[in-house]
Amino acid sequence: MKKKIASLSLFIVLPLALTSCDMQAASNAIEEGVGNVVPNLYITLAQLGAFLVMVLVFFKFFYKPIKQKLKDRQDYVEKNIEESKLNNQEAQKDREIAAQNIKDSRLQAKQIVDDANKEAKLSAEQIIADANDVANNIREQGERDAQERKKEIEREAHDTIVKSAIMASKEILGREIDEEDNEKVVNDFIDKMNLEDKD
Repeated sequence: MKKKIASLSLFIVLPLALTSCDMQAASNAIEEGVGNVVPNLYITLAQLGAFLVMVLVFFKFFYKPIKQKLKDRQDYVEKNIEESKLNNQEAQKDREIAAQNIKDSRLQAKQIVDDANKEAKLSAEQIIADANDVANNIREQGERDAQERKKEIEREAHDTIVKSAIMASKEILGREIDEEDNEKVVNDFIDKMNLEDKD
């Protein structure tokens, strides 16, 4: 609303000012205003030259170094990206190698355990076989010892029987019999006992 009032008052005052002032002064003022609006050719060229010098200085000292720094930065970033890709590829290869090594180690460990189990089983079988051999040897030795003891007991019994028979025959016959007769009597007696045992 205030703008409308200001515009209306300007339209009213301006024609009054033009009619009340000197026309010559008004035309001088318009010429001077137009002269100020249209630039002077030399001043314009000087300003244009100064602008071009400023542009050249900017390009020489600011734009090219900044552009070079930006290019260097871009190259650095691209190099880092490439190195990161290579590092990732190498890390992936290392992971694959590590996984393969772990797999191989597990297979080797399984093989070692299997071999140890087989060796333990063979050792156990060998120990059992050795123990059986020792037991058989002990049993056989025991049987031999028993046979020898049996023979020894039989000899002792035979000798005792022979002595008893000799003494008994002395008492019965009232005379000494020779060893040969005595041996024959005892052997006949033992053979007879053996035959009775077999029946």
